[in-house]
Amino acid sequence: MPLTDLFKTPFPWYGGKSNAAPAVWQAIGDVEHYVEPFAGSLAVLLRRPHPCNRTYHSETVNDADGLLCNAWRSMQLSPDAMADAASWPVCEADMHARHLALLRWRKERQLEHLMGDPAWHDPVMAGWWAWGQSCWIGSGWCSGTGPWIVGDDGRIEKRRGGSGVCRQLPHVSDNGRGVNHAGAREPGVCRQLPHVSNNGQGVNHAGAREPGVSRQRPHISDNGQGVNHAGTRELGVGDVEYHPMTMPELRRWFAFLSARLRHVRILNGDWSRVVTSGALQSLSVRQGGIAGVFLDPPYSDAAGRDSDLYAVDCLDVAHRAREWCAANGDNPSYRIVLAGFDGEHENLAAAGWRAVEWYRSGFLCGGMANTGGHDEDGNTASQQGRERLWLSPGCLGADPRQRDMFEARP
Repeated sequence: MPLTDLFKTPFPWYGGKSNAAPAVWQAIGDVEHYVEPFAGSLAVLLRRPHPCNRTYHSETVNDADGLLCNAWRSMQLSPDAMADAASWPVCEADMHARHLALLRWRKERQLEHLMGDPAWHDPVMAGWWAWGQSCWIGSGWCSGTGPWIVGDDGRIEKRRGGSGVCRQLPHVSDNGRGVNHAGAREPGVCRQLPHVSNNGQGVNHAGAREPGVSRQRPHISDNGQGVNHAGTRELGVGDVEYHPMTMPELRRWFAFLSARLRHVRILNGDWSRVVTSGALQSLSVRQGGIAGVFLDPPYSDAAGRDSDLYAVDCLDVAHRAREWCAANGDNPSYRIVLAGFDGEHENLAAAGWRAVEWYRSGFLCGGMANTGGHDEDGNTASQQGRERLWLSPGCLGADPRQRDMFEARP
């Protein structure tokens, strides 16, 4: 069965906002320049309801995690090579080996190539990163905070205070996710007994068991025999169905995302660099268009969370993002949406911002919102109901006429 949702990010992402995307786009509309300073899974960008890659419409995303940016750049420029690296069975030993290899790669300052060359990317590491993210349980993939490292003898060993990986089981609680999604699988191979009815055939031929070989001309009197048999030149082998190591559906998925991201500008660095007036106000915006900004910073310390959920984490970046919103919310050229938990950004209400609950009851979205909080009676409960979007005064929907105009667009 082929994949149907090609807009889905090919790896799970802690705190992704795929379910919030409709509310975000309803608020900012079909803007001339869309900017996402905390790119993460690009769940909102990929679910944009408007035509993509249009003339005089720009999309810019940024993230501080260079491994993530390498993945998106590789997806954009080398989708087949990244698919080759990402198509691999779920294997615990491979997960730890690739995890350690990614940390070594980052330690060798390979990520600085992203800043030095706009076309540079490493699709193999990108594929391993996406595959590992799909195998990993919870947060902390490539955070480098675990105790297990590669010892001098090449074996994995545990050291106190080591900047390595955590050893844990891979994700096996369902049929697979991300690049391991069940929908990416081909039918596989037929189950049948091996050939045991005589002394062997092909490469298992009894003649191959002798201690030496005769010097003679190769067999050229017909179309081939054994492993050179003409039948091996066909697309299939008899009645046996098979698929290559790289799953065709994964190639199709990556090719689609490559086309979608063709003209998206992917930046790597601090979020504040992409929300300056020079970065936001593209030519179309300066000529009267609108810049739409979706800010999804890591939840702040006010959300009551741990400080090591993300590979690049900070408990106060949400406060700085809110300060930027307060300073720029009245700009008529901007429509800004800020994501967070209730209680994080309530002071924006005084400046005309509106808080919107976007979660859908009954659909747990994972990440921080699915961790154990407490209800009014002190009972353990999901925090999903605390998810909020804060909309700047210029966002659509405040005036019913604006909502009608937005909903009327194709």
